[in-house]
Amino acid sequence: MISKTAKQMSSNYHIKKSWTLGEDGQQKYYQSCKAANLNVKKTTKEQDLNHVDFFVDGKSVDVKGLKDTHKEGKILIEIKNVQGKEGWCSKNGPEWIAFDFGAFFFHAKNSDLLKLVKSKCNLNEKVSKISEALYKSYTRKNRQDVITIVSLTDVIKECEHWYLPSRNWSLPMELA
Repeated sequence: MISKTAKQMSSNYHIKKSWTLGEDGQQKYYQSCKAANLNVKKTTKEQDLNHVDFFVDGKSVDVKGLKDTHKEGKILIEIKNVQGKEGWCSKNGPEWIAFDFGAFFFHAKNSDLLKLVKSKCNLNEKVSKISEALYKSYTRKNRQDVITIVSLTDVIKECEHWYLPSRNWSLPMELA
């Protein structure tokens, strides 16, 4: 779900692209969980605003759609959101973050991601382009977000994680 503040800061094209990416990723994730015989439940809109998209076997999960950084073996991490409030990678965030890598969803324990950011990233070193944000801090123009990028290799080495094979979806999760 995209917040009202984020909508006010983005073009209609960007909002539509983000919305579609998120919705498609969530449908794909839901069907992948069902195919793997996992107990999956979609959250309420209020829970969704708090960075929780699903409960899977009782654990909270936030799903991140397929991004260009994933194709490069990297993960984008949101420390603060566009309003400057806690991002999804925080001590109050969901237990797991599921990143869409196309053929599979890579789950990383959120608390471990936060530890990785604190140990490996220099958030005091600010860069002006997202392409330069590997282990550094990036804030988009006219926003208060703080974003960094880490390598998937480091996440695999330092974070509790698990994989979920991707499955093509055919039914909306409301009808399954």
